[in-house]
Amino acid sequence: MTRIKTLLLVALAALALNASAQYTQLGKKNEFMLKIEGGYAPFVGHIGEADNYGYPLPKSYHGADIDVMAGINISQDWFLGGGAGFGYYFSNHDDTPSMMGAKVFADMDFRPIWKSVMGKDYQPKSIKWAPEVGVRLGGSILLDHPVEGTLFSPLAEVYGGVNWYYWYHFNGMRNMTRNWSSFYLTAGVAYLHKTVFFPIRIGWRW
Repeated sequence: MTRIKTLLLVALAALALNASAQYTQLGKKNEFMLKIEGGYAPFVGHIGEADNYGYPLPKSYHGADIDVMAGINISQDWFLGGGAGFGYYFSNHDDTPSMMGAKVFADMDFRPIWKSVMGKDYQPKSIKWAPEVGVRLGGSILLDHPVEGTLFSPLAEVYGGVNWYYWYHFNGMRNMTRNWSSFYLTAGVAYLHKTVFFPIRIGWRW
């Protein structure tokens, strides 16, 4: 019985050392991350009732924006952070004035790069592409509405897309701790100022 206990203790110690060594090879699980992106958002429709002056953004208006985000990259799959952006709303009609806007928001996205082998998940070092889904919640301000001046609105957005992990493509297996850097393309549905848009964005995370 004593011999069996000794063998079990040795086996458990070996497993613990092996797990510790594997964790050390994987490196840190969380990293600081920045994201920057630009996009174009065609008009889709209105939600809710118009006020006395009509809808803040008429149906002929489209949007363009630049966003910057900072947060934490968690286990390479998740991003959780906050951001701010500048918006420009314009119409195809020459007699319709353009409007400027700003926004702040919380941003979360998920990039499932894991795979499964015999029921066990792992993260391959040679990953090149990954799908992406995400959500944003915050607020938006129209800075120069021609009738009502400054207007505030809640902001909500869901999106999906694809990431290209370019680091492995250009550097192979060298310094793979940076493999979560990527270029990405997303499309989604956004709501702000009683208006629904279809934002299409291209961005860079590093």
